[in-house]
Amino acid sequence: MKSNRQFEPPHAAWPFDLRVFAVVCGLWALCLALSASLPAIDVDLVDPIETIFAGVRFNGYDARLVLIVEAGIFAVIAVGIFFHRRWGLLLGLWYMVEVVMSHLAFVIAYLPMRSEWENVRAVASQGPMIVLITLYLWIRAVDLIFAPQPGEARERTTSDASHRNAVRANSAAGDIAAIAD
Repeated sequence: MKSNRQFEPPHAAWPFDLRVFAVVCGLWALCLALSASLPAIDVDLVDPIETIFAGVRFNGYDARLVLIVEAGIFAVIAVGIFFHRRWGLLLGLWYMVEVVMSHLAFVIAYLPMRSEWENVRAVASQGPMIVLITLYLWIRAVDLIFAPQPGEARERTTSDASHRNAVRANSAAGDIAAIAD
């Protein structure tokens, strides 16, 4: 007995470690949100919050706002990857590339300033780890991003073998059939 269901190609399996990555992104979002909000509770303390976004250093309330935005970005990445959405991987890759470029821009911009060498050294030492995280995400996600989705796969009307036979039968010369495999 044959069924009338169409054949559905198998979906690319999402690796378990990407789900772990999503959980880590969610925890990092929570840490960023807490670090942005906890110092705001006690106003007697000196505001030590600093952050870098897009190669620009932010201090004080501006840094808190940037940290909350970054926490939101990491939370969206975590939700997207955890629920196996392609946009979560794309957002994660885009953001990690932005972080790599941001750190590089900060190091290049502040390297000539002798008073900033300590900060430049700290940011530059984070660079290799950030690049490795970005490469890990790219390696694990490239097949999932560029794999055709079930709705995008086009149906074939004829098989390759029947197409070759039709070309050979209709060939004027009979001995040469130009078939591209």
